[in-house]
Amino acid sequence: MEALRAPDGDAWTHRQTHASLARYLLEETHEVLEVIDTPAAHGSTALTDELGDLLFQILFHARIGQDEDPAWDVDDVARSFIAKMERRNPHIFGEDRDRALHDRADVDEIIAQWHAVKAAEQEASGGRRTGWFDSIPAGLPSLQTAAKAVHRARSAGRLEELLESADHQVDTEDREDWGGDIGRALLDVGVAAEARDIDPESALRSLLARMRAQGAAPADDPRSL
Repeated sequence: MEALRAPDGDAWTHRQTHASLARYLLEETHEVLEVIDTPAAHGSTALTDELGDLLFQILFHARIGQDEDPAWDVDDVARSFIAKMERRNPHIFGEDRDRALHDRADVDEIIAQWHAVKAAEQEASGGRRTGWFDSIPAGLPSLQTAAKAVHRARSAGRLEELLESADHQVDTEDREDWGGDIGRALLDVGVAAEARDIDPESALRSLLARMRAQGAAPADDPRSL
């Protein structure tokens, strides 16, 4: 990155900004996911190659950060990550780690601890979460958004409240016009997936990837494109 961004380096690289690179970050992320979802690619170098491309995007953003005011770099990214992991995993990094959990093998307790620490961080920064979808990126696929909201609600013992809210939204005469009934059914899929700790978006993507790899329609099917 230093060579590419040097005064005598790559002209295209010099013109890039965080905003202009956003599409590549998204593209490289999808390419990583495609390898993960393709069984035939497992065990090959495909995943290391695609993860390298994704890592390059992070390094690129960090190098641009060095030219900002205030400046920051990849070390700041790593320090931020380390601090967050240490705060949210007191059973591993805390001073009283042996007493942080009742049962260190209880994954549900570990997840609840994570959410409790995160909520405390938000409250301390003056950004206490009040809604089901606060801090969930608006661009996240809808099935993933539903699963995250369901996870929050279930962790807080408020899953029924979330589902009642959904029922209220689709209790309209025009629900079939805007697909409210389908959306409500998909929310139930999200509930079922979250109960099994499965990301519904990844599950559907994996299914489609397998169908694509094997061929979704017979070769002699006249409807094949």
